[in-house]
Amino acid sequence: MLISKRLFTLLTLITITISPFSNAQTNPIQVGGSIPQMTLTDQHEKPWTVPADTKLVLFSGSRDANTIAQGLLSQKPAEYLKSMNAVYLSDMSKMPGFITRNFALPSMRELPYSLGVVLNADETKTFPREDGALTAVFLKKGKITHIEFVKTTDGLAQALEAQ
Repeated sequence: MLISKRLFTLLTLITITISPFSNAQTNPIQVGGSIPQMTLTDQHEKPWTVPADTKLVLFSGSRDANTIAQGLLSQKPAEYLKSMNAVYLSDMSKMPGFITRNFALPSMRELPYSLGVVLNADETKTFPREDGALTAVFLKKGKITHIEFVKTTDGLAQALEAQ
């Protein structure tokens, strides 16, 4: 019984000590903050980052959100996102690895634009999400000015033009 109490006390102390650090890393992004550093690759397995001059980060956390983005971006020139100072990243971490490697990534390689591929959910756990919507994070000088949820290709076109 004495060992159990000591073990319980030790685990409690460790939890209390670690909690502030783990909470700091999981706070959602918010207005006034900045986009977290991410170690990602694009669909061609080349390093992918959010450039310093980015004004809009489009984040897709679902298949529906990807459909919205691809519905508009597939109709635009390859350099469209870059010309708008925008980037697009897609969270594929929930997809089985076999499907990602053998089907999703090969089809994404045919896209004319670059997108960040999220394979580790920890990279984007601070991004807010809404079912069936892209998360549009607007930036000015690296700081978040506002966040919107985009549910249609028309809404995405408006968000891109507004920034």
